[in-house]
Amino acid sequence: MDAKTLHNNLNTKEILKQRAQKLAKETSANKYHTNNITIVEFRIAHEIYALKLNRIRIIHPLKELTFIPGTPDFIRGVINLRGEIISVVDLKVFFDLPDQEFTNLSQVIILTSDEMEFGILADEILGVTEISKNDIQPSLPTLTGIREDYLKGITGNGMVVLDEDKLLTDEKMCINL
Repeated sequence: MDAKTLHNNLNTKEILKQRAQKLAKETSANKYHTNNITIVEFRIAHEIYALKLNRIRIIHPLKELTFIPGTPDFIRGVINLRGEIISVVDLKVFFDLPDQEFTNLSQVIILTSDEMEFGILADEILGVTEISKNDIQPSLPTLTGIREDYLKGITGNGMVVLDEDKLLTDEKMCINL
C-alpha cells in the first residue's frame, strides 16, 4: 500500500467516524418531538379543553343523537357510527358546567382504549396542534370538584388539558344495566 492510498484510507475513516458521532447525537428536532404532545383543542361551555390525539379514534359531526332512558344525565345518548353504536358523554353535565344547545358546530370526539370506547360531546373543534409538556402546569385552585380529578393540567393560555386515560378507565363512564 502506497502512502497516498494509506492517507486516503485514514482520511476516509476519520470522515466516517465524524459522521457517526454527529448522527449519534440527539438532534434538536428529536428533542422537540419527545417533549411535545399532539392535542385536539375543543370548546365546551365557553372554555377551551384539550385531549391527546393518541386516544382519539375519530371526530364525528353530531347528527342524530338517540336518547337512552334510565342512564345518568351526563350520558346524552348514542350515535350510530357506520353501524357501530357509540355512547355520548356530555362533559358539561359531568363537570357541572353551564349547558347550551347543540349547534351545527357540535362534534363527537370518540375516545378509545382496549377496555372502553365512548364519545365526548364538543361544542366546537378548534383544531389539532402540538404543545410542549413543559407548558402544562398543575391545576388551578378554581378548578375544583369533579373536574379536578380528570385534569392533567392547564396551559398558560388557559386551555384545560384533560387526562384521557382517567376518563377511559373511570367506572362512572361504564353503564351496567
